[in-house]
Formats: sequence, structure tokens, C-alpha cells
Amino acid sequence: MEVVWIRKHLKPTPLGVPLEVRGKVKKIKGRKVVLEATVTAEGKVCAKGEEVGVQMPEEMKQTGF
Repeated sequence: MEVVWIRKHLKPTPLGVPLEVRGKVKKIKGRKVVLEATVTAEGKVCAKGEEVGVQMPEEMKQTGF
């Protein structure tokens, strides 16, 4: 799968505290999948991101491309 990751850092992410990462599928269109994600620390969103992935065609998987 080819991936493009777009991220936006909203504030510094603290060290030494639990981080919560949540993601969801935003859109699926053919071989293209768009995902959204957030990183939260101490109840505050530190970063958001979007990933665009394109599934490799079966013919390419079989040839080991």
C-alpha cells in the first residue's frame, strides 16, 4: 500500500504520560482509503493527522513489485 501521511502538531506532546491514539476510516473509494487520527495526552489533543493509502493491485502483489 502506498501511503501519504499529512499531520498537524497542535501543541507539544508531553513525555512520561500515557498517550491515546484514535483513528477512524474517513472514506473508501475504490483502492483509495483515507484515515483520520488524533493523539491525545492528559485530555488534550496534541496532534491530528490524515493518511491516504492506495491498495496495490493484485497483479503487482503476485510479481513481488
